Amino acid sequence: MRKKIGKVTVKEMKEIKYLHERKNGLIELFKSIELDRKEGDALYDRIVNEMTNINGKFQEWWDEKGNKYKWENIKGNKWEINFQSCDIFLVTN
Repeated sequence: MRKKIGKVTVKEMKEIKYLHERKNGLIELFKSIELDRKEGDALYDRIVNEMTNINGKFQEWWDEKGNKYKWENIKGNKWEINFQSCDIFLVTN
């Protein structure tokens, strides 16, 4: 179930969209090299470090906007954004 709980500005939407796309790109890159990696592989290590960095920024964005806009939050559920409308939804699992 999805419940609309808020909206963000276009600028804020673009911030999370960039992080979302970057995160997905890193996941795909990680998958493509995972089978060929060797321990200590510099590219693998850089991807893991960047993924950690992006995940932190991604979570920080949601935490900041959740506090700013006072979005409803229920433990075990998650927030989602519609990139076209900038609407924020609470999604129940």
